[in-house]
Amino acid sequence: MFKCYFCEEKPRVSYFSNWCEDCANLRRMLLIYSPDKCCGILKRTLTRDEKQIDYKVAQEVKKIVVKKIQQDTTDESYEKPKTRNSK
Repeated sequence: MFKCYFCEEKPRVSYFSNWCEDCANLRRMLLIYSPDKCCGILKRTLTRDEKQIDYKVAQEVKKIVVKKIQQDTTDESYEKPKTRNSK
C-alpha cells in the first residue's frame, strides 16, 4: 500500500486518499480551527523552553537520588548508628 504524503510512515486509508487516518484528523482540525491557533496550541503544549527543561532534569535527578538513598538505607550491610537512650 502507498504511504501517507504527510508523515510518510503509515499507509494511506485508501488508494484514492493522500493521508493516513491520523494525518487526516490533523488536517480536519486545521480546517475547523485556524492554523495559527493549532500551531499556538502545539507550541505551548509540546515545545519546552530552557527553564522548563532544566526544571524537568532537576526533578528526574532528584527522583534518582532519592531512590538511591532508599536502596542504600534498606541494604542489609547497613548498620544503624548506636546512640544513647533518652530518658
